[in-house]
Amino acid sequence: MGNRSLKQLRISLHRNLIRFGIDVRKKRADRKLLEQVIFPELLANQTYQQILFVGCAWYTLHYPNLFRDREFITMEINPEEACYGASKHIVDSCENLAQHFNPNSLDVVVFNGVYGCGLNELNAINRTLHAIHRSTRPDGLFIFGWNDLPSMAPYRFEQLSGLNAFEPFAFPPLNKTIHESDSKNRHRFHFYRKASA
Repeated sequence: MGNRSLKQLRISLHRNLIRFGIDVRKKRADRKLLEQVIFPELLANQTYQQILFVGCAWYTLHYPNLFRDREFITMEINPEEACYGASKHIVDSCENLAQHFNPNSLDVVVFNGVYGCGLNELNAINRTLHAIHRSTRPDGLFIFGWNDLPSMAPYRFEQLSGLNAFEPFAFPPLNKTIHESDSKNRHRFHFYRKASA
């Protein structure tokens, strides 16, 4: 059995078992934090109704079901990954996010595992961050997840000038603006809010 067949089998198994609450994925600490701490907080806050999740893969296919009572939108540049997105799914580069959303329209943007994993050019990164800021409502939440490893962080974090438009935000369950969730891949979550007008 080839690698592609094994992946398809794993995806099929996950898709069928997750319906019954059985999760067979081997989750790293960062994925556990996202799913067991961050997502429940988003769901508990009724002001977070329109949520954009950027980046889709087989392990995100059940996320739309978790947010079934919200307007959960996914975005992914690879059309082959669209099957793992929400019913409201956008196939496009996150650089073009502002073409798909009105200003101040999103309550939350979750941007996890995109920086350094496809979005690697500094101007493109900053254009994306400005587009996210434009599309997020005042007091809206921006969650930026990335691996702080030389091989996966193409620029120093200070070079991401697009982040300057946001304010660091102490995310309530963690009471931190930055949380490192995994010592092996040095995955960090940075929490921001868009300042009120």
